[in-house]
Amino acid sequence: MSTKVLNQRLLEDAQFWKGKNVQLPKYDRKTIPVKSICFSAGRMAYGHTGDIMQDLLNLDPSTGLMVGIETFSPKYVTELSASDFLITQPIFENEKGKVTPKIQGAIDSILYLDANTNSLAWAKLLEYARDPQVQFATINAPEGAYGVTYNGGDFAEPISPVLIKDMEEGTVNSDAAKWTLFAMERYKAGLKFAMVSCTNFSGNGHYTAATLKTVAQAWETKGFAPAGFLDYLSDSSRFSFPNCMIDRIAVSPDESIRQQMEAIGIRSNLVVTEKARYWAVEDNFPAGRPAFEKAEGVFMESSYEEVKKYEDMKLRILNMSHSVIAGLGVLLGYRGNYGIYNAMKNEMIATLIQRIIDIVIQTVDKPKQMDPKAFAADAITRLNNPNIPDDPMRIALNASTKMLPRFLDTYYAAEAKGIPRDQLNLILLPVAGFIRYTMGVDDQNIAYSLEDDPRKDLLTACASKAVIGEPASAVAFREIIAHKDIMGKDLYQHGDTGAILEEMVSKMLAGSDAVARTVAEYLTK
Repeated sequence: MSTKVLNQRLLEDAQFWKGKNVQLPKYDRKTIPVKSICFSAGRMAYGHTGDIMQDLLNLDPSTGLMVGIETFSPKYVTELSASDFLITQPIFENEKGKVTPKIQGAIDSILYLDANTNSLAWAKLLEYARDPQVQFATINAPEGAYGVTYNGGDFAEPISPVLIKDMEEGTVNSDAAKWTLFAMERYKAGLKFAMVSCTNFSGNGHYTAATLKTVAQAWETKGFAPAGFLDYLSDSSRFSFPNCMIDRIAVSPDESIRQQMEAIGIRSNLVVTEKARYWAVEDNFPAGRPAFEKAEGVFMESSYEEVKKYEDMKLRILNMSHSVIAGLGVLLGYRGNYGIYNAMKNEMIATLIQRIIDIVIQTVDKPKQMDPKAFAADAITRLNNPNIPDDPMRIALNASTKMLPRFLDTYYAAEAKGIPRDQLNLILLPVAGFIRYTMGVDDQNIAYSLEDDPRKDLLTACASKAVIGEPASAVAFREIIAHKDIMGKDLYQHGDTGAILEEMVSKMLAGSDAVARTVAEYLTK
């Protein structure tokens, strides 16, 4: 069957879509103004936030379109431009083969930004910064893109050399500096704004606020920003950083999905998602907002304290499960498309995830509009979705930033609740798996490449001193185990936790199949 490239003209060809069972936008993209920005406009931007915006646009076109910002791949922008920035979203339910294709049109266009602030792309973005109609921006960047560590307070600690140089020289090579320059232009225009981080860590709004304020303070001190800019970012009635919990699995397509698109008769950029979609948002939008609450799975809450309940539930249940597979699962050979689904067939992995979830249910606060038990049951169903070609290595990206919110926060909460030691140890097992993962060799001595990480130099330096077959070489990882920014605390100064974790790693170094034996041992205790 011949195929056509998806674009605006094809979208408007009613005859072409007749009988194809594809969900199309119900609004006229050509006549609707831009009212929001999406930084890092990748899969989650289209498959989550863009999907929500499309639902709202279908109800009320005054919601406005989004403009995406890309800083990594100009080729990505070029490919999307061929389709007029439309994308096809196959939405897969948990029943094998059940899919609903959806054409996403809520993102009007995407601008590629580099460090050259004299470019037309930058000029266009700064026009949006000065536009009173533009109300908010989302950030869909991974944890590592922020370039900082954050442990509370008004400011963060920059760790990325690129960001540090931007702070010293007033340049915009890093993502964080680009976000800050946009905010500075908004300040100069005297306009209010909201910047919503949709990155998966607890307190993402606070984290983003601290990141921008850290850059702003440096720039203002050195004369790169006008006086009052830092105060502007610190005043939530003028510039807010709403916290949110974002939840939807969005992945790249595999060949079978491309074949389904050929059957429809289109060639298109694709984002593959599950049906489940959640977004809990702190309701602080100084410049106004769309009626987010009218979209399915969106919960608006009055405070961060309420949003945090959703964050903790999701990070400690669904994201935790993913990171178990991204560490221990990768070591047991579950890599590549459908690796998440296949790993869930491993009884040890599935059991470990369920037992940690049981602890989370005992320790996490219940959100107002969602039951953790129901969310956990739904999470297990979603992990067993046979239609999602999800690669565990995707979740291994920036793994060092995920240990605290996905495991150690539960560990500390469980300790405080008096959970027995044998159960506490189960929470540490995936952390030991992460440490063992840094060696780049699985349980059968098959090599793999580590995903990027803001602390990759530290991880590989420690791993280079450890030797499979020599359990005592686990001492090489003591700097990681003691690292407060990774673990939340120096675990050697936290009772016997550090020693227990090091012992787990040593057991995993005993030779081939040592990881599997170690997991089995702790599950039977």
